[in-house]
Amino acid sequence: MTERFFAPGSFDQPTVRLEGSEAHHLLHVLRLTVGDQVELFDGKNGAASAEISSVARSSVELQVRQRHESPQIAGRTIDLATAVPKSDRFRWLVEKATELGIGRLLPLKTARSVVHPNDGKLQKMRQTVIAACKQSGRNQLMAIEPIINWNALIAEEFSEKTVIVAHPSGEPLQPLLAACDMDRPLLLVVGPEGGLSDEEVEQATSAGAMLANLGENILRIETAAVALAAICLNASSQPGGQ
Repeated sequence: MTERFFAPGSFDQPTVRLEGSEAHHLLHVLRLTVGDQVELFDGKNGAASAEISSVARSSVELQVRQRHESPQIAGRTIDLATAVPKSDRFRWLVEKATELGIGRLLPLKTARSVVHPNDGKLQKMRQTVIAACKQSGRNQLMAIEPIINWNALIAEEFSEKTVIVAHPSGEPLQPLLAACDMDRPLLLVVGPEGGLSDEEVEQATSAGAMLANLGENILRIETAAVALAAICLNASSQPGGQ
């Protein structure tokens, strides 16, 4: 398997320079050298084959050999607004959401949220996105937005989207998806492990959201988020959205 590296910028130029963590990984972890072939991706759905042409202590020069046509990403745009789980479970959630193909992840602050990640934590999660793209073959980075509170989420994100909120009182997910307008972007919402408050549920449904039941068992935040995302992404990629 050809090693992949994140190289933001354009592949229209004949050479690309890697610096920072990507150069360190290539040089000091994988120990690649001049003449080795790699794959590059720009985080915006572009990719290219390249050959290492020169190396320095902390940078690598690569010759672009062939740009790859980037196919249009299939299916509708799907964003995920989720309360943040504790400890390393958030990193796992970010990794899996990236692999699945979520477009944007919005860390969500609700009345019962416990974890409120700061900018430094979110920046670390963006590095997790890059690593997940390298592993999975995805060429477009999943965006991780700044933390957003419940009222702002409804005001800023609900109006132009089909919104599905995971909630035990909701309808089964598959029939909801079958009835959705598949031409609209989809926003998936997962609350904290203490659940959304009654007021928050009322606010969501009053703003047009649908409630979806994910089954009889009580799920952790990251389990609910990944299950909801996987089912919806699969449905959106099927002919007719089914």
